[in-house]
Amino acid sequence: MNIPAKEITEVTEELVQLANLHLPEDVSAALSRAAARESSPTGRLILELLLENSRIARRDRLPICQDTGIDVFFVEIGRSISIDGDLVHAINKGVASGTRKGYLRCSVCDPLTRENTGDNTPAVVHVELTGGEGLVIDCLPKGCGSENMGALFMLPPSAGVDGIVKAVVDTVLKAGPNPCPPGVIGVGIGGTMEKAALLSKKALLRPIGEPSPREDTARLEARLFSEINRLGIGPQGLGGDVTALGVAVETYPCHIASLPVAVNIQCHAARHARAVWHDGLWTIGTDAGPAASRMDAECGHTPFSQDKAIGIELPATKETLSRLKTGDWVLLNGVLYTGRDQTHRRLVELMDQGRPLPVDLKGQTIYYTGPSPAPPGRVIGSAGPTTSYRMDAYTPRLLEQGVTATLGKGRRSLEVREAMKRHGAIYLAAIGGAGAYLSGCITGCELIAFPDLGPEAMYRIEVEDLPAIVINDSTGSDLYEEIAASKIKASPDEGLA
Repeated sequence: MNIPAKEITEVTEELVQLANLHLPEDVSAALSRAAARESSPTGRLILELLLENSRIARRDRLPICQDTGIDVFFVEIGRSISIDGDLVHAINKGVASGTRKGYLRCSVCDPLTRENTGDNTPAVVHVELTGGEGLVIDCLPKGCGSENMGALFMLPPSAGVDGIVKAVVDTVLKAGPNPCPPGVIGVGIGGTMEKAALLSKKALLRPIGEPSPREDTARLEARLFSEINRLGIGPQGLGGDVTALGVAVETYPCHIASLPVAVNIQCHAARHARAVWHDGLWTIGTDAGPAASRMDAECGHTPFSQDKAIGIELPATKETLSRLKTGDWVLLNGVLYTGRDQTHRRLVELMDQGRPLPVDLKGQTIYYTGPSPAPPGRVIGSAGPTTSYRMDAYTPRLLEQGVTATLGKGRRSLEVREAMKRHGAIYLAAIGGAGAYLSGCITGCELIAFPDLGPEAMYRIEVEDLPAIVINDSTGSDLYEEIAASKIKASPDEGLA
């Protein structure tokens, strides 16, 4: 059977939009179960907001997360199928048009020059020939806040199952809040270095809660799930019972001298969509069913429900910020300036050259975000935080310029924390992966500098009641360290959850 390349392009165009706008039902159900069993009030609050975020995304056709990822495709082609044209070219053409039509962010760039390709291509495409008579295309948009936390281990065979468990659990512990927990943990075991990595990525396609058909592998998944959730990292790394929504392990035979283990972490926005061709017909979807539609009908932009949240007007004085302590929830109102990796690099280059900056940074707050494009009728697309440690190399210099607060997600380095203490600055975390929700807190957006950087350009945004939590206060205290210390003090009978 011959399938025109044009059909592949049209299907791919639909897949990338579906995957980014509709959270699959298995993921929504897992988040609901997590909210029901989470004992931490903060954790429950975050999980409920993430569910609200997915409803807003579907209703308003906004990306679930502003990081619409690098698109990874797994294609299974039956031996009786032929493509009339270039398969990979057709997929990339669909990614480009779907990204444009879906107002998705262009996040793909050259690895050396960092120049953005402008259309989120090329995708990463894996093709497998099968004995069937159909065609299956899986689309997995992979945000890189979680992707960057993956790891590969070449263990000795003597490490055994205990060694595998240690490698996986240690990877999740090291990642901490950075990959927007709770997430899905994909594990690849066996094969070779690259095969294990591929297996760990493919594992993320399995519906949450569906165990491996191999009994021993299913037992390993259950053990990993239990031990990861005993870490107490919790939603957004703020402590709690739920660090993983699910664990999926895929295996492959390996050399007698080797035990490759790869870990691929997926954030709570575990997006994917599938297209199946059979007997001349396409079936396309994310498995979002009637339950999702019912939730959409109940959806609204619910104000952040934290009774003790402190209202902060921006720009804020150091005196105002000095009264905030780690763990305080705040509602931000006023003006923020956005800045990701490349904006920070440009600002520091201007400082090194003795040239004026595009804005006076004294007293300002920088929000580490790269929003998705604004659909018609909106001032901005999805606009959640990106992982903050990538800005650590530049942050002390900007604090010297008078920046009083930064807003992102995840940990900061000791050097940055010491610089904040010297300058009386603070670091706030917004809720990662809640880009559609946070978009509703933004009332104005103006391009300020570096338009050639695309989503990494600098914007001036106006916010109303944007929720965030104090991670590092002006004394140098660190909320993540305080949470970790409280778990260490827990008695063995209490566990770490």
